[in-house]
Amino acid sequence: MPNDNANPYISEKNKLEFVEEEKLEFVCNINQVRKVISKLRKVHPYEEPVIDIVPLIDERYFKY
Repeated sequence: MPNDNANPYISEKNKLEFVEEEKLEFVCNINQVRKVISKLRKVHPYEEPVIDIVPLIDERYFKY
């Protein structure tokens, strides 16, 4: 729920709103992560989008 200091994209301050959300997933090189996050924040309508970074490790890295 947006508080008095918020600038809500949808709804109004101090009003609880329920909307459908979409999940975006990206696969990129580690050296492109900052650029991808920057672009996402520029086009995302929310003040603070949720961003999870999940590094992928090649299974050959692990010894069996």
